[in-house]
Amino acid sequence: METKEANGPVKAAEGTKVDAIESMTDLYTHGIERLAEMQKKGLEIAVKHNADVVSTWKKFTLPVPGMLMLDLATTAFERFAETQKGSIDLMVEQTHTFAKVVKERKVKATDTMEEGKERAKEAIGHSVAAQKTALDYTAKQAKAAFATAKQQLAGTPVATAADSMERGMDIVVEAQKELLDLVAEPTLH
Repeated sequence: METKEANGPVKAAEGTKVDAIESMTDLYTHGIERLAEMQKKGLEIAVKHNADVVSTWKKFTLPVPGMLMLDLATTAFERFAETQKGSIDLMVEQTHTFAKVVKERKVKATDTMEEGKERAKEAIGHSVAAQKTALDYTAKQAKAAFATAKQQLAGTPVATAADSMERGMDIVVEAQKELLDLVAEPTLH
């Protein structure tokens, strides 16, 4: 069996009409879905790692009332991750809604497309802002829990662990914010 290599641009099958707007919309939507999957998987890994850190600290320290703070911090981090996953799902849902609008309006004039783009920018901007607000709120709650643990158990390994976990959470929050900015930037500019 002979195989031929393509010479020149790849063309659609004869009789098949290719719609550039629909193709690009599908590509964009699938890209957002994949990015969402990566973000959610990253959150799952962070939650698992956080649980492993707490479990390890519990093995090496004596049972003290401060251990409850480690459990509270773990719960706060898990809630943060779930809130963030919800925000990611919302972003994917908004992307699907935007794609549907684009597909429905593709036959209208260019000014309608510009209006759609502006509305999409607004929706994405609001979504990113909402996600960042949720991140800030969760981080604020966790910081309060960590501060209480560090104050009550100053000088103990638990206080050191709480400080370490707080720094780790700060890094995760900032990474999520940067990722949101990276995702939104091509659309917003």
